[in-house]
Amino acid sequence: MFNENLEYITNQNLKERLENLKIEESSKDLSYCMTTSNDYLLLKKDIPLDDLNNPRKAIQETLAELIKKPMGKNDIIITFGIGLCYQLDEVYNTYPSKIFVYEPDTKLLHFVLNNVDISDHLKSGRVFIFDDLNDLIAKLSEIYITKDKVEVVYLKNYAIIKSQELLALTQKVYESCKSKTVDINTITRYSKYWLANTLKNINSVNKGIAYKLSDLEGKFTGQAALVAAAGPSLNENIEFIRNNREKFVIFAVNKALKTLIKNGITPDFVICADARFVNKTLEGLENDIPNINCIMNINSDSDIMLNKFRKVFITFPTNDMVVNKLSEYNPFIVNQESGGSATTMAFVSAVKMGFSKVIMCGVDLAFKDDVVYADGEVYEKISADEMKVNSIVKNLTVVPSVTGMDVVTSSDYAAFIHHFEVLINELNYVSVYNTSSFGALIPGMKNTSIDKIPLFGISNTTAIILGEVQPFKFETKKWTENELLLINNVIALLSQSTFSPALVAAITKSSMMYQYMQADILQVLQTNMADEMAESFIAKTKEGIKFVVDSLQMNDLI
Repeated sequence: MFNENLEYITNQNLKERLENLKIEESSKDLSYCMTTSNDYLLLKKDIPLDDLNNPRKAIQETLAELIKKPMGKNDIIITFGIGLCYQLDEVYNTYPSKIFVYEPDTKLLHFVLNNVDISDHLKSGRVFIFDDLNDLIAKLSEIYITKDKVEVVYLKNYAIIKSQELLALTQKVYESCKSKTVDINTITRYSKYWLANTLKNINSVNKGIAYKLSDLEGKFTGQAALVAAAGPSLNENIEFIRNNREKFVIFAVNKALKTLIKNGITPDFVICADARFVNKTLEGLENDIPNINCIMNINSDSDIMLNKFRKVFITFPTNDMVVNKLSEYNPFIVNQESGGSATTMAFVSAVKMGFSKVIMCGVDLAFKDDVVYADGEVYEKISADEMKVNSIVKNLTVVPSVTGMDVVTSSDYAAFIHHFEVLINELNYVSVYNTSSFGALIPGMKNTSIDKIPLFGISNTTAIILGEVQPFKFETKKWTENELLLINNVIALLSQSTFSPALVAAITKSSMMYQYMQADILQVLQTNMADEMAESFIAKTKEGIKFVVDSLQMNDLI
């Protein structure tokens, strides 16, 4: 029975942990009893994990209480606690949704899988089992699409026994879904610009005017990086930064650049991650830009290349399908997780470059007296839970502050807090300091005032290190030939006026078409390819083909 269950568990980390356990070990402190409804009940240390009278009926009542809306096949139900699988069985037979079973007690899980056959549930492809919360959140982030519903249900007795684990689960699920919603909204808004920028930037790189940031990996060991973001608290640290300028290598988020320059501070690097309108933040700095190096994603605003930076360093986002395809023909490409913002990109770049300390200034991810940025810009409050800044409406929320209280922020900032936490954990980086006096509490960062951080003395050797790097170029011929073959497959299906999963699958095989049409594909998937979507989707597909081919021609790539 155990082996049959194990065969269909796709979580390899969990599989290994379960295989290393023995039944004698996992059965310790466990016992059975019979309920008044003639169902077996599992006890641990004589504490029942489910309802003592009628566990199946209790689960039905709990589901009716917790799940108020109809659940579809793309929705996700997370069951907390496995018990003897009554809850899993009820959810599986009642709803068509994907099911995440979270059992934080690995030994208990091992025992149950040795005694209850759920192989049919597992082989269905819609049931996933986890004993580690990080694994669960990673899978949730992978398959969750905005507008999908996510519900957490639980065994009531077990929820009392494992209250802290249930609380952590619900918090992490909420944060992940919020973060993913922001990610999807960003994709919907910018995917077409990312593609256009990537193709233009490849053309610029092939003129020999750019460098790979990965060539600087590990070059700055023993030095301190200071990331200057545009939050209000940056102003509190300006004087200290200016007086100790030689002790830092400064990374400025492009929106913070004018504040630094105005105060006599020229950063070593400016980080430009935006897909559009970067020049608005660079206006009036024409005399300063030649003294500054730029770090940009390959899909960042292509106008960046038109500015006369000292050197331009390129990074390659992990989650960009065009870059991933390009890397198959250019093995020197090293992907770098950007975290979705210029500030997270600056942090990751500093860590990859080998800095022994990273000091974050102006990384408030929250608002102070309605002020959003160090330049004094304030947001307009539209309602109790909505704000407007730069003509963009955002949801307001509150998050824990470094002060121990709560602080007001926006939903996208709340997502970036989660991004930072994930990045710090993934990079296993412990020497990161946040100097914000009022902002959001970012797990993994040490909160302190800047004057209390021990520094290394004079340590800026940037000019020497950057003098060693060489420009690079892409191999594009085979890459574009392959893309055109895949686009021809899409054209062949369009000639049959086909609106089907086959058409969507053909589009996703072309990285360029997929990036151009991400928002459209998400929309048709969320409607289960409703017939009324056919005409507009086919029209957008034709637009996408024309855009891709025209862009390749304009950028001398075909």
